[in-house]
Amino acid sequence: MTEIYKSRIEGGRRLRNGPRPLPPLVSIVTVVFRALQELPPLLESIVALSADDIEVIVIDGGSDDGTLDVLRRFENSIDYWVSEPDKGIYDAMNKGVAAATGEYILHLNAGDRLRYIPRQELQSCRADKIDLAAFSVDMEGFGIHRPRRSQFMSRFSMTCHHQGTFYRREGHLGYDTQFRVHADFDLNQRMLLAGKSVRCCDVVVSKMGDGGLSAKCSYRDGYRIIGKNFGFLYVCIAFLWRRVSPVIPPLKRLLNR
Repeated sequence: MTEIYKSRIEGGRRLRNGPRPLPPLVSIVTVVFRALQELPPLLESIVALSADDIEVIVIDGGSDDGTLDVLRRFENSIDYWVSEPDKGIYDAMNKGVAAATGEYILHLNAGDRLRYIPRQELQSCRADKIDLAAFSVDMEGFGIHRPRRSQFMSRFSMTCHHQGTFYRREGHLGYDTQFRVHADFDLNQRMLLAGKSVRCCDVVVSKMGDGGLSAKCSYRDGYRIIGKNFGFLYVCIAFLWRRVSPVIPPLKRLLNR
């Protein structure tokens, strides 16, 4: 039965069994709001690949559409979940980071699917204390996004995709909640400025749905972020790149004929 409520409600294995004796390799953090239809397939894809080294955290923004019933149905597969009002998606993501106990954090949200957990690569990253391990993402309708370890390109484009990036929890800088969208872009830039280590791997770990918040909004916040972190010159470069880059692939195909 669906509940309409305003208070904080919690659940999950952690509340029943206590914290794990050893930190898991990965914490998968999911933030949702009114995701009755989209949440179950995501959780099913995570559960299918989970083992003792995977922690599942779900932060719900106080849904009143039956999402709470889904969380209770997956109670034995979720380490910790909470449902309460929040101040937006990045506030919820910060809550998820705070609740996580894994060595690395991966964010997957409603509409996404987990494809693969790169355990061997992440264990190597953990041994080398890599702060950001970036993998490929299958973007619905756009093909494969492959990460690039380019400090120059990172100044004006998203070189490491959100749903394919594992952040070392101890080095996580948090999300700036002043931005309605693209705060993950801002996080990556701030990590670059802080000298955090990056490793890129061309392995697809997830599929991103086409209904994300960023896809529905303008890139205005993106330009604000670039200006804040690197200055007006890179805002101009980003503006030009967004207009030139779509014509590069067809131009290459034409020249190769």
